[in-house]
Amino acid sequence: MPKTSSSLPEGIEDHTRFQQRVWRAQRWAWLGFAAILVAALFGALGRGGLLSQQELKLAGGSLELPIITRWNAPDELRVFFSPSASDRRLVVDPNFLTIFSVEGIDPPQKAADYENGRIGYVFPADPGATSQVILRLHTQKPGLHSFHIGIDQDVIERSVLILP
Repeated sequence: MPKTSSSLPEGIEDHTRFQQRVWRAQRWAWLGFAAILVAALFGALGRGGLLSQQELKLAGGSLELPIITRWNAPDELRVFFSPSASDRRLVVDPNFLTIFSVEGIDPPQKAADYENGRIGYVFPADPGATSQVILRLHTQKPGLHSFHIGIDQDVIERSVLILP
């Protein structure tokens, strides 16, 4: 039985300790919700924000690809090819296609091939300017996934977190 305080009227119990625990729990919940809100604003919960995309600088250009995205949601991979006199090749491993389905490529590739266990998308070169290619992706399954991606012979391993 809770103890009663002499300053309280008869029959009224002192629940000060319980009330203080409730207030403490509420403050922790506020901090937790604030942390979730800040994480969402910075893109840690998927599409948009500073933390959701990464830019990779490679010898033949650069890639902008998702780090954190949402399951069953659209996303984009942007490829910037440096000016070149010869055709450029975006290289992905087959694991990439189990993580993402490619819904469209703009502009379309000139050719596609399979070499050394990797899929290559060949695009025409532009010797005078940087050319951009956008792959419209759709995520396949949630979880942390790794894949290889690159331009021409410069291929690196990357990971993506797909949230449910």
